[in-house]
Amino acid sequence: MQMKNPGMAIVKPRCGIVGVFLLLAATSVSAQQPGDTVRVSGARVGVVFEADSSGLLLSSGYAPYAEMRSLEVRRGTRGHAGRGFKYGFVAGGVLGAAGAVVLCASYSEGGYGWCTGGVLTFGAVGGLSVGVAGALIGFLVRSDIWVPVPIPGGLALRLPVGGR
Repeated sequence: MQMKNPGMAIVKPRCGIVGVFLLLAATSVSAQQPGDTVRVSGARVGVVFEADSSGLLLSSGYAPYAEMRSLEVRRGTRGHAGRGFKYGFVAGGVLGAAGAVVLCASYSEGGYGWCTGGVLTFGAVGGLSVGVAGALIGFLVRSDIWVPVPIPGGLALRLPVGGR
């Protein structure tokens, strides 16, 4: 059986309806709910008390929509265990290897046979131990997750905080 337009067999009309629904659901995220923590124009942070058609009443004062360059809502926190492990691993590896070089130079009288293995071992052990400590510290250090939302009143693009 030969089809007239084989490309149309893949895209069903109901896929477009589902796509439009998902787009509307994704863009309907609002930072105008009382109790939400918002960041206005990258600097001003406050809890939303009330929203009207011209702005938001925040715990830090009134923020009119017309003066907003960006609007973000806080959606939880995250840790930095991966970054802490990377920084700790590099720092511990460098310090461990440097310590092995110092020991090698101090206690070796012309025979540097064990130095290469010692530098690698001390570097790996130092890197892993300080990396694990860095991961634990990074896990405890939390930072906010800010999600940009459209500014009510038509301005939906996000401008840089510097205004350029």
